[in-house]
Amino acid sequence: MSTDRRQHGATWTLTSVALVVRGPALDPDALTARLALRPTATRPPGPSRWGPPDDVDGEWRLQCDERTTRDFAAQLDTVLTAAEPYAEQWRALVAEGVSVALVVRGYVDNDSQLALTAEEMRRVARLGLPLTLTPSTSER
Repeated sequence: MSTDRRQHGATWTLTSVALVVRGPALDPDALTARLALRPTATRPPGPSRWGPPDDVDGEWRLQCDERTTRDFAAQLDTVLTAAEPYAEQWRALVAEGVSVALVVRGYVDNDSQLALTAEEMRRVARLGLPLTLTPSTSER
């Protein structure tokens, strides 16, 4: 039996990787100016058009999805490469009470797997942020 985890089961499809910053008083424009890093999406505090009624946090997002590449490793590398120089700033935001996380989303079937190499895990760990995996079993 092979020990290569990438060989077992199907992989996640239509993945996206995002660094997501959220907070009830988060001003996305001020955060953009503070970091001098351009986000891929923002939302000011207030009711969300797509989320549940209690989703009122402001959001700043740096995301790579299937519109850029369908290769998960390339998506992860794109976001990590952009985020790594700001590791201290992400931790400072967390200390200020803001939520900062690396979020991976994708569609899955039974036995689907998402493999990360040891080097990818080291890079994620060095950021010091939570890694959230959000699989979806809905039809795509």
